[in-house]
Amino acid sequence: MALPALFDKLRLPVVGAPQFIIANPELVIAQCKGGIVGSFPALNARPQATLDDWLHRIRDELAAYDEAHPEAPSAPYAVNQIVHKSNDRLDADVALCVKHKVPIVITSLGARREVNDAIHSYGGIVLHDIINIEFAKKALDKGADGLIAVAAGAGGHAGGLSPFALVAELREFFDGPLLVSGAIATGAGILGALAMGADLDYIGSAFIATTEANAPQAYKHMNVDSDAGDIIYSNLF
Repeated sequence: MALPALFDKLRLPVVGAPQFIIANPELVIAQCKGGIVGSFPALNARPQATLDDWLHRIRDELAAYDEAHPEAPSAPYAVNQIVHKSNDRLDADVALCVKHKVPIVITSLGARREVNDAIHSYGGIVLHDIINIEFAKKALDKGADGLIAVAAGAGGHAGGLSPFALVAELREFFDGPLLVSGAIATGAGILGALAMGADLDYIGSAFIATTEANAPQAYKHMNVDSDAGDIIYSNLF
């Protein structure tokens, strides 16, 4: 199945993962100008009214960039919504996504049909992150347009399955937009994910070291200096 037309503007098949605290308008705008989907969690905009300001800024700066660079327009952007019941901002944040017609909404920690319907009301698409087949089927049943396979090595709400196994099992019943994450940080990694059956790569930690990322310099250097042996799983937050 072909990807939705809004992905035609991508210069690399990559979505920048919405990282808590790290992702901000500066990073999202830079990612989109660079030809990949930039994203941020709605909860990074604090207080809640700040989200309206962020969406105005991202829309206006990307529109100005596109006007100045018609030969290489910016990629679309995405907003991540935590749809768990503990998020008391969800309704207000989704309403702002509808107001600004956010092209892509990434949903996490549960699947809510009413959220998907709201995004579909203006033609937006919903990508839902999952760590196993059970959650994938629930997300599709609730109306998600695409899936993000959060596999071993991924940051945030990480999964423990091999990306090879997870992607292969997802492709047995789903031929729609499929992203995969988990320690992808190079061109070879991007190509490998496509070879295993994904449509797009979902990359987060590699962007922590960027100038635009909202992270202390020591944390940025740590990400550059670390290797695979430094990846750990923890239930502490």
